[in-house]
Amino acid sequence: FERGARVSDHLSDEEQIEKVKAWLKENGMSIVAGVVIALGGIFGLQYWKSYQAQKAAMGADAYDTFLAVAGSGDTTKTASALDALQQEYGDTTYARLAVLEMARQQVETGELDAARATLEEARGGHPDASIIPVIDLRLARVLMAQEKYDEALALLGGIGGDAFAAEVASLRGQIAYRQGRRDEARAALEEAQEKGATDEIIQYLLTELQEQT
Repeated sequence: FERGARVSDHLSDEEQIEKVKAWLKENGMSIVAGVVIALGGIFGLQYWKSYQAQKAAMGADAYDTFLAVAGSGDTTKTASALDALQQEYGDTTYARLAVLEMARQQVETGELDAARATLEEARGGHPDASIIPVIDLRLARVLMAQEKYDEALALLGGIGGDAFAAEVASLRGQIAYRQGRRDEARAALEEAQEKGATDEIIQYLLTELQEQT
């Protein structure tokens, strides 16, 4: 009986092995594919992270190159450098920062329409949410310079967060001053100071308002 049991166990083991072999034969490729897919996901994620890090580093270098060109103050050269940066790194924050620099130069040279177009294009290009308020503040300044006060105020009304509260209040005060709304101007400018704004224009306008009373 004992011998028979051992033979039976042996046969049972062989049968189980054969069953496993048959199952692997039928399903082995799907298992291998699953392993490959899993490993592909792991290595693919690692490759993607490495690629993103490399691209960020290269984007930073490209932005430095752009700034070197922008330092010349030549808007034509700066525009060409911006185009080159956007072609390679248009989906990065560096491209958005370069756009802000381009708009700044355009404002300094009196090209307000061009600056507005530059900023509006940047805003419409689906930038990172963190940089939208910065673009809107720059654009509001341009609109204020163009005396498009209602449009500027509408933009300012959409900017939230404590980080931008001082500058928003400052611009609201400057616009109110230009429109002759002295009480509103004073209130907004004082609010800007309370929130930490240190622009010289704020103190200048508050002094002017004090003298006009």
